[in-house]
Amino acid sequence: MAKKTLNESDYQYWTKFKTNTTNRINNAELKRISKMHSFYFDHKYNEPCTCNPKAIQAYINDLNKLYL
Repeated sequence: MAKKTLNESDYQYWTKFKTNTTNRINNAELKRISKMHSFYFDHKYNEPCTCNPKAIQAYINDLNKLYL
């Protein structure tokens, strides 16, 4: 079960992340997204393979729901 809202630091990071106009993420962003997802969705840290953009997008979509 997901925690309800992003903490202040993650909220600020996600605000900046959402302003990115490219459709690519770098390795540092992938690590941060994975870390945030494991924390907010209470699971072991798992970094999706860059060969699987659907899994990465699913993490992003989940975090977007908490961003409200």
